[in-house]
Formats: sequence, structure tokens, C-alpha cells
Amino acid sequence: MSEELEPHLGRIGSNKSGRSGTYLRSVLDYAYKSGMKSRRRSSFTGSRIGRGVAFGTLAGAGLVPGGKRRAIVKGRIAKLKPGNLAPARAHMCYIQRDGVTQEGEAGQLYGRETDEADGSAFIEKCDGDRHQFRFIISADDATEIGDLKPFIRELILRVESDLETKLDWVAVDHFNTGHPHTHIVIRGKAEDGKDLIIAKDYISHGIRQRAGELLTLELGPENEFDMRLKLAREVDADRFTKLDRSILKHMDQGILVVSALPPSDPPAHAAQMSRLRKLENFGLAIERQTGVWEIDPHTEQKLKSLGQRGDIIKTMHRVMREAGIDRAAGNFTIHDSSKQQAKLIGRVAGLGLTDEISDRYFVVIDGVDGKAHYADMGQTRPELLPEKGMIVSLEAANAGENNRQRIRLQILSYLKLENLVETEGATWLDKALTSKIPIPIVDQGFGADVKTALRNRTQWLVERGFARQIDGGVVRPSAASIAELGRRELQRAAVGISTRSGLGHANPLEGEQFSGTYKHSVTLASGKYAIIENAKEFVLVPWKPSLEDLKGKVISGTANNQGISWDWGSRKKGLGIS
Repeated sequence: MSEELEPHLGRIGSNKSGRSGTYLRSVLDYAYKSGMKSRRRSSFTGSRIGRGVAFGTLAGAGLVPGGKRRAIVKGRIAKLKPGNLAPARAHMCYIQRDGVTQEGEAGQLYGRETDEADGSAFIEKCDGDRHQFRFIISADDATEIGDLKPFIRELILRVESDLETKLDWVAVDHFNTGHPHTHIVIRGKAEDGKDLIIAKDYISHGIRQRAGELLTLELGPENEFDMRLKLAREVDADRFTKLDRSILKHMDQGILVVSALPPSDPPAHAAQMSRLRKLENFGLAIERQTGVWEIDPHTEQKLKSLGQRGDIIKTMHRVMREAGIDRAAGNFTIHDSSKQQAKLIGRVAGLGLTDEISDRYFVVIDGVDGKAHYADMGQTRPELLPEKGMIVSLEAANAGENNRQRIRLQILSYLKLENLVETEGATWLDKALTSKIPIPIVDQGFGADVKTALRNRTQWLVERGFARQIDGGVVRPSAASIAELGRRELQRAAVGISTRSGLGHANPLEGEQFSGTYKHSVTLASGKYAIIENAKEFVLVPWKPSLEDLKGKVISGTANNQGISWDWGSRKKGLGIS
């Protein structure tokens, strides 16, 4: 009796058929969806690649004995785009800004052997680097050190020993907060000229461990009084603290039994009990019975949000005070783009970095609604940021790839409000007067200032024949009058540029081509204009953010009935400026 052979196709050398593999994979997929954890999933995280991996791993596991003094270390790897060092320059300028020293002056960079390092020269050396490292070192007891420079230099020497390479770095000390700290920028090149790769564990744990060791060596171990003082501060803190972390560590399914807390350190145990009472006041903990507490499962998230909100309110107070604007704290709001649908309009009271290491910017807007608004703008190119006094609008933008709601900031006026009333140009006030949809403005704060400016601007327009009275006694300028004001301002600007540069102002006819280089821009009452010039003449075109990518490059365009349509490189890549 003959037997039929039924072959099963599969990979060479594999004794498993395709059908069984598919069936097994289906079973495993169903099991994973039901909650089973995969044992075959790779545990690779990349944390152990790079220099300093050995010490970083030991420090992260708590296997390195060190001093009891602590230091907070924040680190970030900032990627550098080829030929674009603008973000690196902006960060360097920011950490050297005014008001960061003990005397309130600009920060001074220093390096390995100099107290006056050149930030511009350092950035130029970074040209061609793939990345740079940025760190903030903040020691708990930095005020006891005095001059931070020797401490930072010794810390860098220890880091170089761990990484087995010399580092090219600059640093600047800041004393503008309650905790003195140091910004360090390190080139992304090792001593041998190759890319510097530092292990993730070393960035997260190794540098902090070395800083703590050095602090303990210089100041000695903490005495009992200092330790109790720090614990007392954490008990009353309106943020997430180490005490909270130790409490949550011993919680089981939302329940904390006090007897589970380690009793070996009586001061720490007493501080934990006092912190539980503080959490009870926050509504985050309830004592169900003596020694048994129910803890809110979202305690860490809520305390971190509370601390962040406190930092934002402090920032708003500082910004408004520096701008000379007096607003009641009850009128401070934090802009939430996911909830607020109406467009926010106001003037920029101040802006800065939400985190000095992340390049995420914030803006504080003195709104026409009489309130002061804080908004996180995320990572924004420095050349696109508004300046203090500019009038802007803020509204929700489309969600990004991570589905987080974003905000869109648009500059409505590059000139300050007080400069718009008597300016011979098409101003934001004119657009507000001619808009079919009125802007909701209240009679307080910046809203009251805008209403006064609108009345004065209307009177100015009437006196010069740009506005007239219509039915009902309402005075309103016509669109043609505002367009004429804009044309006159643009013409004056062109004459001024021509006088200074010696170039002629080109007015290409429809169908004619113009080629030139975008080098700089000019701000007028009617908006911002890019100056595109060649060897003989120039044109003024409305500025757009996309133009910044073309700075210094030759672009060409063809005139039409709406202006000039620009192309870059080829006709298939239109810039879309008309």
C-alpha cells in the first residue's frame, strides 16, 4: 500500500511547518491580548551603550557607596542639524542672559582653564557635530560652597575619568533662583574626534553620584540638624517629594499600613507621619482606622501638577513685575488649548524657557479679556518667537503625531500698542475697526488700553480723511482707505531701503521674473516683510516662517496680478508666497 507524501514548505533548516507556526503565533497573540506578558520580548533599552556604562549601571542599582549629600542633575542630548546652529546659539545666549548672577548681571561662561570663555567660538567649533550634551547641576547645599567654579571643574575631571576621554565644555553659574545651579554644555565629540556617546545610565545616575560624592568630600557628611531641616521642608512642600516617594513605595493596592514603614530612622518616620497629615489636607489620603491609610492612586501625578502650577504662578508674578504690569493674582490663568475654544488676543508681557534644558518656551500674554495668560508653546525656533510688547493671538492647533493638543501663536502687530495710534500705515487697530466680527474686549487691564487706543485711532483717521461717519453716527474706516495707508507705508519703507543700500526698488510687471537672495526682513505697522535682493535691485514681499529656511539662498519668482509667486530650486517646489 503506497503512502502519499504531502510536503510542507518552510524555511531551509527549519523542522516547523508554516501552518504550525501560524497557529502557534495566533494562540500567543490571543494570549497576549488577554493579559499574558511575553517572555520573549527583548529587554534591550540602549541604556548600557556608550562611555561610562559600568559606573552608570552600578550607580543606578545603588551599588556605589557615596556621601549623603545630594545633587539634582538634569541632562539632555540636543541634536544639531547640519548647517543650522541657530538653536545652539539661542541656548547659549539664554544661559548668559541678564539677571542670573548674584549682582543681577549677565552670566559669564567659563571653562577648564579660563574664567571668561567665548560662547560664540565654542558654538562655531560645534559646526559639524551631530549633537551636544546639556546639563544642569544643582546641589542641595550649593549656598555653602560659595564659588561654584572649582566644584564644577573637579566634577568634570571625575566625569572625564569615568568616560576615559577629555571633554570640550563651557559652563555658567546661575544665582537667580533660590537654588544656585550651573549650566554645562559639552561638545558631542570625544578626544579622538569620534562622536561622544555617553551611556544613558551614566547620564541618569552616574553624574549625580559623582556630584554627591564631591559635595560630601568638600562639605563633610550632613549633620542631624541639616537632615531634619530638609525633612521639615518636604513635609510642608506643595509638590511631589522624596517623602511621598517613600510612602508610595510601601503602599499595597492603595492601602498603607504604618507598621510597614521602616522604623529604623525615627526622624524620617515622624516626617512621614506628618506628611500623611499634609496629604490628608490635600484630599489625597484618608485614615480609615488607626495606622491604616487609604492613598489616592494618582497622588504622584496630582502632586507634580500642583508643584508645576505653583512654579507657573511664581513665573507669572515675576514676568508681570518685570514688565511693569499690575494685575491681581485672581486674574492669572493657565492657557489650556484642549478646553479653551475662543481665540486669545493680547500683548506679550514676557517669555522664556519652561525648562532651561529642554528648549521649550512659554509666553505670558496680557489679554484683552483683562486676564494674564500663561501658555506653553513647546519647542519653537528662536527666530519665530515674538518680542515683548508685540500683539499676538493664541488658539488651538491640530494635534501632532502624539495626539497632544498644540497651540498656534500668530503675531498680529510687530509694533507696540502705543505706537499704533498715530502711525501712517495699516495697523492692527485698523483691522480691528474694519472687522465684521468684533473682538470681545473688556474695560479692564489691557482691554481698557485697547479700547482707548481704538478711540484715539478713529479720531486720527477722521482728521486725515481715512474714516467717515455712517448711519447711526458710527465712524468706520473703509477697506480702501486702510489699503491706501498700507501702500504708503510700504512705499516709504522701499525708499528708505533704497537710500541705505543703493539698490533700486523693483516692480516687476505681470509675467516677469525676479531672482534674488533673502538676507533680512523689515517690520512695519502692516506686518513683516522679507527683502529679496540681487546686485541691482530688491523687492519687498510678505514674510512667512518658511522663508527662514531659505535665508542666504537664491530664489526666483514670477509676477502675477496678486504679487510674486516664488519657486525654490525648481518649479515643482513652490514657496507659495504671493
